[in-house]
Amino acid sequence: MDDSIDDLLDLLSLSKEGETTYVGRGSGHEGYGLFGGHQLAQAIVSAYRSVDTERRLHSVHGFFLRGGDGKKSINYDVDKIRDGRAFCQRRVTALQDDKQIFDLTASFHTPEAGPGVIAPTPPRGTEPPDGLPTFEECMQQVGPIFGEEWSAGPRPVEYRIENAPWAPNGPSEQGGINFWFRARQPLTDEPEIHAAILAYMSDDCVADTLLVPYQRTWGTEGTMLVSLDHSMWFHTQARADEWIYVEQWPVAASGARGLAQARMWQNGQLVASVAQEALTRF
Repeated sequence: MDDSIDDLLDLLSLSKEGETTYVGRGSGHEGYGLFGGHQLAQAIVSAYRSVDTERRLHSVHGFFLRGGDGKKSINYDVDKIRDGRAFCQRRVTALQDDKQIFDLTASFHTPEAGPGVIAPTPPRGTEPPDGLPTFEECMQQVGPIFGEEWSAGPRPVEYRIENAPWAPNGPSEQGGINFWFRARQPLTDEPEIHAAILAYMSDDCVADTLLVPYQRTWGTEGTMLVSLDHSMWFHTQARADEWIYVEQWPVAASGARGLAQARMWQNGQLVASVAQEALTRF
């Protein structure tokens, strides 16, 4: 299982072509195409490589424009929108076969001291990860509800599920899916790697919460669940090789579109917030 995090790190090891283009490999999967978190993570690494080393990512806003092909590599073109003294912005365009499949705007900030801190209260009653089931254990109990390839495939991180329709505890009181994750081995201190892994996991199942009220998953026959856009704010630095708690819930849905949100916590501190809109049809 340790090979799975090596595989994810390999996905984040992009090659450079020319001055502003980076190339990332595909997922290698045919069954479910190109995972949105895959594109988010690789685009973040591409953007990070174009900024000064003292800059830190504080927000990304992405649009999933076309379905990606997991068997093909992805070209990421980085446009330097602005370089200011405190902030800089990058636009990353992801292409396959000369067609744009994903668009990301990333904003970076040079760390500075602020006038104060607003610290929200972490969720109460959270179960520690050690006693919770893994994704693999949940799939053994309920069967390959997401198809054989996704259900049986290795998780790139250590993944403990507190709440989900397919977990013993069921969904949360908010109708959400909550879980813990961390990399299976210590990582380097490169900030782009930690930010990219957080972004990768932020798309793991946040939109799935939109199907919880209907007792469906995206693997249910006749169900379509497609990410449309994704926003993420990084409030402080977090390490992806230490436990991160993710709470997710559905916010609203109408007209075949739904909005879901998530928050990521580490050591009692809110480290990231997420919002995603998805297309739901069934």
